[in-house]
Amino acid sequence: MNENIQTSEVKLFSLDKGQKIFLFIIAVILWVLTLLSYLNPGFEYFMLQSFQSLANNPTMANLWYLYTKYALYVVSLPILALYFISYKVNFLKPYRLVIFLVLLISAVGSILVDPFLKDLVARPRPWIVYPEIGSLYHPSGLSFPSEHTFEVFALTLPFIICFLTDDGYFIRSKKKIFLALILLIFALTLSFSRLIVGVHYFSDILFSIGFSLFLLVILVSLLQWLLKSGKLNSQNEKWYGLLLVIILITYMLLVH
Repeated sequence: MNENIQTSEVKLFSLDKGQKIFLFIIAVILWVLTLLSYLNPGFEYFMLQSFQSLANNPTMANLWYLYTKYALYVVSLPILALYFISYKVNFLKPYRLVIFLVLLISAVGSILVDPFLKDLVARPRPWIVYPEIGSLYHPSGLSFPSEHTFEVFALTLPFIICFLTDDGYFIRSKKKIFLALILLIFALTLSFSRLIVGVHYFSDILFSIGFSLFLLVILVSLLQWLLKSGKLNSQNEKWYGLLLVIILITYMLLVH
C-alpha cells in the first residue's frame, strides 16, 4: 500500500526476524565493548581527554555546551507535537505508529535508565573521579548509562529504520535515505558531545546505544504481536498514546 493512501488502519514498518537478530547482535557487540572500556579506566580517561580536545577554545566550548544541553529538546518537543498533529494531517498519518514507537521506547527506557540502571551501577561523574577534567557543566545525577544518548537514539532509531524500509507500505527513496543519514549523524554527534563536554565516559555512551537497539527490537516485536492479535488498533491506539505522553511528562517533571 502506498503511504499516501488514506487509511484508518495503524501500521508499523516491517522488521523481520533476521533484521531483529542483526540489530540484537550490534547491541551485544556494543555491550561487550562497554564492558571492556568500563574495566579499563586508563582507556576511559584517554577517551575523555581525546574528545575534550574538540572543545579546546571558548567558541567551540560554547557551541558544544549549547548543542549537548538543548538539541535534544529542540527535536523531542516537535516530535511529541507531531504525534497529535498526525491525527489531522494526512501526510503524517502513516507515520503515527512510528511516533507511537518513539514514545513507547522513551517511556519504558527512560525509567529503566534513570533511576534503575543509574542507581544500580552508581558510577560518579567524570569530574568527581578526575577533578582535572574540565567539564563544561555539572549536571546532577550519576554517570552510567548516558540518558541523553539513550533518549536521542530512542527518538531517531524508529525513524531511521522507517525511512530505510521498502515494504510496500513505506516506500524508500533517496530523500528518505538522506533524512535517515542526517538523523544518524545527529544521534551520534549528540551522544559523543557528552564526552566532549566531560559529563560522561565512553562506556556510558556505548551501553546506551546498545540499550536503545535492544529495546527497539523488544518493543517492535511487542507492537507487531499487538497489531496481529488486534489488541492494538486505530480505535484504542490514541488512548495508549495519550497514556505514554502522560508518563513521559510526569517522568520529566518528577525526575528532571
